[in-house]
Amino acid sequence: MYKAYYGLKNNCFSKDIKTGDLYLHESLKELDSRLDYMKKHRGIMLLTGEPGTGKTTALRKFVDNLSNELFFPVYIPLSTVAIGDFYKQLNSKLHGPSLSTKSVLFKSIQERILYYAVQANKVPVIIIDEAHLLKNDNFFELQIINNFNMDSFEPALFILIAQSHLNDRLTRSILESFNQRINMKYHTALLSYNDTKSYIEHNLKNAGASDCILNDNAYKTVYNLTDGNIRKIGKLVIKVLTLGTIQKKQIITEEEVLSASKEL
Repeated sequence: MYKAYYGLKNNCFSKDIKTGDLYLHESLKELDSRLDYMKKHRGIMLLTGEPGTGKTTALRKFVDNLSNELFFPVYIPLSTVAIGDFYKQLNSKLHGPSLSTKSVLFKSIQERILYYAVQANKVPVIIIDEAHLLKNDNFFELQIINNFNMDSFEPALFILIAQSHLNDRLTRSILESFNQRINMKYHTALLSYNDTKSYIEHNLKNAGASDCILNDNAYKTVYNLTDGNIRKIGKLVIKVLTLGTIQKKQIITEEEVLSASKEL
């Protein structure tokens, strides 16, 4: 309903937005530069952030821009599994044979990583989402899997995506060894006010908006109510546009934003 009223072609805050249409806010630009560095140097990278700050979307953008001739991306979304299932999942994603015991799965995983890195000349990029849900034992196994030539060779890039509290777990003595092997850590920040405003404007324009829909006070109120959290911004603005359509508002003001926020 709001799309027709405001002349929009699609849901301007859709989860399946094309990565080429993403707004490049400052935190995303910095993350891009860190990922470019890790593409060259490989090893383990930890990407943390609060829920709704765009971690997985940023990695989708990263994967979309990888050369199929130079990289072999693997995405593992299921982290709440025991070691055996974790091994099977990773081995399957690497196109390894169907196996059952841990020792042969471990051998297959390392062989598949080396095959891509050495024979196929492709860097395996292994992305593990929701890594804060991994059991401690799985961190130990990742550390062992990534040990090649007595820990002198890093043929793959492992990227762990997690909520911020994983950093607290990693400071505990039981995970100290794994924590020391993380080559880079990056924390996705909340948007500033300027980025919040530009993010909304960018998405509305991409959706086909030809005129300014929110006034300055409306932008400020959205920012104050969401603290610059990308997911919260999208949900609130969609609710605001829906309310604006019902009330036939051409320009959204602070009043509509406050009213809409009460319904979330």
